[in-house]
Amino acid sequence: MKSQSMNNKPMGLKVLAMAVGALALAACGEEQATYTAADEARAKEIGMERCLSSGASDALCECTAAKMKSMSKEDYSTWVTLLVAVDGATTAQEAAEKAGMTEAELTKVSNHLSIEGARVGMQCEQELAQ
Repeated sequence: MKSQSMNNKPMGLKVLAMAVGALALAACGEEQATYTAADEARAKEIGMERCLSSGASDALCECTAAKMKSMSKEDYSTWVTLLVAVDGATTAQEAAEKAGMTEAELTKVSNHLSIEGARVGMQCEQELAQ
């Protein structure tokens, strides 16, 4: 499949940051969170929906969703657990409340997971360009 051009890379990264940021909207909760297979599947589904709605290609979104497991075990667990926990939140305040944290904590973890998501997205863009 043809990859996105250099001009579209920032869009891909933006999409990834949005997807991961949205997923991270509840971080700072449990460091060693556990999750079910259903939670993991729902997190992937939510991430795909958000990625695709941002205009990224199917290939980029699929690759990114598959590669999220390349994050550290702790980050991946946080990503899954918190995305599912805040699903449906419409504001940062609501997401923080659903996750049981402050908005400041939410922002800190969201920023961290956004960086990790961008790293994953850049790997996918490189692979798709080959």
